[in-house]
Amino acid sequence: MPILPLDHPETFPATLGVMLYPATDAAETRKARAFAVQYLAKPIRSLYEAGGTLSYDVLAQIAMDAGQPLTDLKERWWGGMATGEALKAFFALANTNPALASWNNAIKITQSIAKSFKLKGARTDLWKAKHRFLSAAHLWGAWSIREGRFERRPEVGYDWYADFQAFLTEAEILREWGQTWQPSRAKSAPPLPPDLWRVPDNWAPPARQPGWPKTGMIPHITLPEECLAKLRATGRPRKLS
Repeated sequence: MPILPLDHPETFPATLGVMLYPATDAAETRKARAFAVQYLAKPIRSLYEAGGTLSYDVLAQIAMDAGQPLTDLKERWWGGMATGEALKAFFALANTNPALASWNNAIKITQSIAKSFKLKGARTDLWKAKHRFLSAAHLWGAWSIREGRFERRPEVGYDWYADFQAFLTEAEILREWGQTWQPSRAKSAPPLPPDLWRVPDNWAPPARQPGWPKTGMIPHITLPEECLAKLRATGRPRKLS
């Protein structure tokens, strides 16, 4: 499995770059690095305006990574978030009615939600996005569940770093679920493949402190009955041994 770039000086934009450009070929990797550098442009400018400096090695790396044009960034944001919504729907289906839990039904729900908000969400586009972003789907799923919100609570020592680590924990929970949970129908497979982006083996979230928000966990999401009315179970039930 590919390893998230948590050794990068700025782990959040580096991880977000991988989420937007999750393929591991050279062209995609260059775009992921370019996104991280371009994301950092404003903070770097603020650093220099405040009298700070960066080492030659860091500046050289930034210069090499920054030149990749990201003409498809808007489309990548849509595809990643759409895939996250679909995985969130899949997870909710598994909690509500496991017999209905499938990518087909999850995408139907995502399409219906997009239509209700008059957003882009054609079925063909959603399947294409799922195929492109599947290796980072758990990260986008965690993003969707927390609705893209990251928080700080300085009064209890809960800073940006702690919340980002909580986000990674949530994504890992979804990854482990998605690679192990299996529908109870014949010839079924887990919703997520083995080859997903994941944290390094030596990674561990910071120890939770009193007063921290309820992050670093995945809530037990379910769906109302009206969302299930037009869905059908896929395949045949698995034979009991």
